[in-house]
Amino acid sequence: MSIFNESAATMVTPLIRYGLIAVAGGLISKGYITAEQVEIVAGALISIGTVAWLTIIKRKQGA
Repeated sequence: MSIFNESAATMVTPLIRYGLIAVAGGLISKGYITAEQVEIVAGALISIGTVAWLTIIKRKQGA
């Protein structure tokens, strides 16, 4: 199974999301970061991840 197909992306995306939520929750509870900082970082990571994922898919399709 290739991780670059649609069904794999459907399975992997929530796992990554829940992992980030768990890490962020731990950091917030320890007082290392604030909820506002999590929003900013999460938005940036989602944007970067989306662009990277689409770039990888486009390269795989073109090859």
